[in-house]
This record gives sequence, C-alpha cells and structure tokens, in this order.
Amino acid sequence: MLKILEQTNHEPYRAVLDAISTEYPLYLTEALDGEQVTGYIVYAYEPEAVAIHTVNDGGDLYLCDGLVRSVLFKGLLRGLNRAVFLLKDDGMMQNMQKLRFVKNDENTLGNIAEIMDNCKSCRKS
Repeated sequence: MLKILEQTNHEPYRAVLDAISTEYPLYLTEALDGEQVTGYIVYAYEPEAVAIHTVNDGGDLYLCDGLVRSVLFKGLLRGLNRAVFLLKDDGMMQNMQKLRFVKNDENTLGNIAEIMDNCKSCRKS
C-alpha cells in the first residue's frame, strides 16, 4: 500500500537539500510502498505560495501527481492558494504541464483550490 508521509529525518537527503537556495525552511515528503521509498518531494511554505523545489517520482506520472497534490493540499491547510514550481529539471516541468499544474512556460499555479475541485469531478466520471 502506498503511503505519502512527511519525513523529518533529512539526513538521507542532505545533498538534495543543500543544493536548494531558499530563505524558508524546507520540508520533505516521501512516498513509501511498504518500507521502500518510491519517491519524494521537497518544498517550502513561503508567505504567498507553496514553493516546490524538487520532485522525484521514479518515472511514475501518477506518483508525481500524488506527491504534488499532497503538498498543494497541505498548502491550502496553511491558507496558501498559490504554488510556484522552482524545478530545475526540464522533464519534471513538462510533467507539471501534463498534469495541468502549470500552463505553457509558466511556473506558477494561481489557484490551488480550483485544481483540487477539478480532482473531485474526475471521480464522478
């Protein structure tokens, strides 16, 4: 069974975290299949938006969607309705476009609540 959980032990990710330049505290969420880590996402809560810095989904677009949505939902719970994708990996930015988190060459999602509402309508289909 897949679990997506915030990871407080950042030592295994020290090199990834040290490569990110931000003045805000970084958070890390892992996707776990049993005991095995299948992906992770690194993000920060900025004053106006959730900033997503790194996504590692092991090549699984559905896992990517789940990781990003989990972080967007956590941002909503903190009163943030915008997200900015600061991903250095062009392929991952293309995934954000495929998943409709961003449009064209933009890196900002202006309305998280709208994306989450669209997810509800998918279940009705």
